[in-house]
Amino acid sequence: MGKRAFLLALGCLLAGCATYQNPLTQKTERTMYSEQDEIDLGVAIDRKITAGSKIIEPVPPVYTAMLARLASVSDRPGLPYTVRLVENKEINAFSIPGGFVYLHTGLVARLDNEETACVIAHEIGHIAARDSVHRLESTILYSIPARMLFGSDRAAAIQKAVDATFTLTLLKYSRQQELRADTLAVIYAKKAGYDPRAMVRVLRKLQAESATTPPRFLYLLSDHPDIQERIANVEATIAVLENGS
Repeated sequence: MGKRAFLLALGCLLAGCATYQNPLTQKTERTMYSEQDEIDLGVAIDRKITAGSKIIEPVPPVYTAMLARLASVSDRPGLPYTVRLVENKEINAFSIPGGFVYLHTGLVARLDNEETACVIAHEIGHIAARDSVHRLESTILYSIPARMLFGSDRAAAIQKAVDATFTLTLLKYSRQQELRADTLAVIYAKKAGYDPRAMVRVLRKLQAESATTPPRFLYLLSDHPDIQERIANVEATIAVLENGS
């Protein structure tokens, strides 16, 4: 049994779990966090992020339009998706549970609209797969639902999970999670009418940036698989889509 499975089983035994129909696998999963928990967690985390970051408001309509188009063709179109533009020179984008996507100005300044759409699609892929939720469940300190730790105090439960999620920003997604998010990005981009090959251009631009940009500013590659592996995976996915269309 893997680490996440063991911890999830332990948490379920101690506090009970919700069930969740995974839209990607079409399988019923046991989870410590229901979809509503995930949404509430995202709202609380977003509040903390926006308080500590310089958010450009209103967000340029081009990004909200991209998000809406891509979310509508994703495996979880019913989530209340939100995109935020963060004034930050780091080359980065990230997402949190519940449908929040964050783009740094340092990244979008280097990309055209098709490429930015693919980055958003990649982050939606993480959200659709509940990757952040799974990472949260796999963290030993927070592997037991807060309803066991705090009884019926749901507000305290959410705050505990918020703190845990900030800890998770220091952890890496698994290789499988990152490659799957790339695959989903290509699929969603094509469905939404964007050029899926823009994802390859994004990766090649990041590869070129890595040769000249200080590592502390290139966060988007810091927790991802080898760039050549990602490019090969994206190109293979595009080939399958083109052959099937």
